[in-house]
Amino acid sequence: MTVFRYALVEDEPPARGRLKRLVAELAPGSQCVGEAADGEAGLALLARLQKEAPDLLFLDIEFPPEGAFGLLRRAKELGLALPALAFVTAYDQHAVEAFRWAACDYLLKPVERARLGETLARVNRGRLTPALAPVPDLGLLLQALEATRRQAMPERFTVLVKGRILVLAWAQVSHLRTENRLLFVHTPEGRYVLDRSLDELEGLLAPRFIRTHRSAMVALDAIRELAPDPGGTGELRLQDGSRLPVSRDRMAELRARLGQG
Repeated sequence: MTVFRYALVEDEPPARGRLKRLVAELAPGSQCVGEAADGEAGLALLARLQKEAPDLLFLDIEFPPEGAFGLLRRAKELGLALPALAFVTAYDQHAVEAFRWAACDYLLKPVERARLGETLARVNRGRLTPALAPVPDLGLLLQALEATRRQAMPERFTVLVKGRILVLAWAQVSHLRTENRLLFVHTPEGRYVLDRSLDELEGLLAPRFIRTHRSAMVALDAIRELAPDPGGTGELRLQDGSRLPVSRDRMAELRARLGQG
């Protein structure tokens, strides 16, 4: 059988490295024929792969400047063909179920070895029997991505302040923290009580926010510094001067999201 060839578009180096290691374990002798960390490089990669398409393209959903939606929209405008696709995403299963209708697979972050094995096995069946090979439909893909973007994270939310309803934007929020059984959302204008729970918001606000502790969640763009402790815990220092705890079980994910090894 010919060597399994794949490419990937992913802006987080740790995620790219982990995926390549897992593919090497599951498909010994496989070859990564190209990788990109943003939309411009991704489009150039797709154009280069027109001559000899790989067996599979792993495609993240969120990367600069416009993510997979912008990349695929431009690919459609240029008339570029797509190889078999597997989206690698932090969105939950319900949000990305639509990709099945566009002849694509998806993998949830952090990618599980067994689930990746299922994807590779499906691609190999298509290599052996071309009639079974998935052919992505760009039009359906763009519809699925647009639906996912709408479901992924709301732009605004409301809080009740002295009998008035105040409308705030999630883009203004630096962090959320539980204090004395109340959840406070922190903005440049002040902090407000939010009638939600961190458990409820953790999935809704990903991937822009990350849970760092059972009592805290932070916007990645608000982080200025991470100060690890010898015991495996740590402290985050934010742009506005706030400090948040990082629990031991959250440290590895946080390091990865910040681009550390």
